[in-house]
Amino acid sequence: MSQADTLRLATHHLPPYQVVNGDALSGSMIDLMQCSLIEMGQAYQVEVRPINRAIKELQAGKFDGVFVLNRTAERDSFATASEPLIVTYRSLFSVKTIDAELHSPAMKELQIGVLHGSAMHSWLTKHGYPNVLTRYDYHILFELMQLERIDAIVAPFEIYENEKDHGHVTRKIETRHLSQANLSGYFSPSWLDKHPDFLPRFNAALAVCK
Repeated sequence: MSQADTLRLATHHLPPYQVVNGDALSGSMIDLMQCSLIEMGQAYQVEVRPINRAIKELQAGKFDGVFVLNRTAERDSFATASEPLIVTYRSLFSVKTIDAELHSPAMKELQIGVLHGSAMHSWLTKHGYPNVLTRYDYHILFELMQLERIDAIVAPFEIYENEKDHGHVTRKIETRHLSQANLSGYFSPSWLDKHPDFLPRFNAALAVCK
């Protein structure tokens, strides 16, 4: 298979979905992508980038695809999403009960932690939350929340489960599901133009591998 037919993918460190340990990649979404691409007989290579850089380099044509990303209208404007790799919940985590309505003045007074460059980062900014704290690692955000330096975190539910499973949650955490979140792979128009049967085959392989 020629180099032009090798799918160039970017991903980002996001346990438990993608776990970077030196040169080794593991995690549930790494396993799912690998299974699906092998099922298709598709050659691929994966590089690790911070999420914002990965998205910019997808737009610039350096990569043919990025995973996993929350599906948004903005991302739909420059790339095409696969069927969801995972359907999860976008959840609010806190050490104290938060009853405030979403987007209410009381909610916007809270200092809320999110992953830098994530769809939730953009969503909170778009809705006028003035006290958003961003970090590049959810583990740091959970530490800050348990030290009560921030009020809450918004993240996919599995992020909390991973922190808990690894012994990083030492306090009782309140969980409130805000909405469903579809996490997908995004593929560039140039790759899909050159390989028009790729996305249907990929989606079919996903169904086999899940």
